[in-house]
Amino acid sequence: MSGLGHQPMLIRYLHCPELMGRMMERTGVNPTEAARVDGGLAWLEARTKCIYCHHVGKCWNWLEGADTRTPPADFCRNTEFFRSCTEYSSAHI
Repeated sequence: MSGLGHQPMLIRYLHCPELMGRMMERTGVNPTEAARVDGGLAWLEARTKCIYCHHVGKCWNWLEGADTRTPPADFCRNTEFFRSCTEYSSAHI
């Protein structure tokens, strides 16, 4: 899976949402809350960033080996979105 970054767009389109879901789970993001941010536009932007990401292999490797207490990897273009989602969820508990 580490070579996924060089695969055709269809393959990336199919696998990247799975990686985004795993990244959200790892970072403690509630998908329901995330989908509500900015009327769903932030979710669509984050998903699009994931689909067109050039670091899919790095993401996959990070998810496979990262300690669950570590923050999102520096290469993730959705780090700020994930952080804002967890802060929003914490503030509204």
